[in-house]
Amino acid sequence: MKKILLAIFTFIITLSVFAQSGAQDNLSKDSLIVKLQPAQELKVYPNPVTDYFYFDYTATFSKNAKLQVYNTLGKVVITKDLSDKQGTEKIYVSDLEKGMYFCSLLVDDNRVITKKILINR
Repeated sequence: MKKILLAIFTFIITLSVFAQSGAQDNLSKDSLIVKLQPAQELKVYPNPVTDYFYFDYTATFSKNAKLQVYNTLGKVVITKDLSDKQGTEKIYVSDLEKGMYFCSLLVDDNRVITKKILINR
């Protein structure tokens, strides 16, 4: 009797595992990515920059979000903590040397979007 119950139980488990994997194969990988990644947006303007630039952002975060500007060597030169989930901020760069910089949106300590900016005077 135990062998029969064990065989039935094994058959049911095996059948349910194959049924679940078949259902997941019907979903496209792109649709899974869209569901897992919340919308994060960053727009930087004007570019090239002279004295200041604006950045528009939308961020979905649970702990924190911040903007970082760093030079081509990877040194962070500006950090701005973001308290709202979306908005527009003005960043002054008049004390930075001219050249190429990167502006990144960090959400929960993960870099999610990076834009290039050029400081040209």
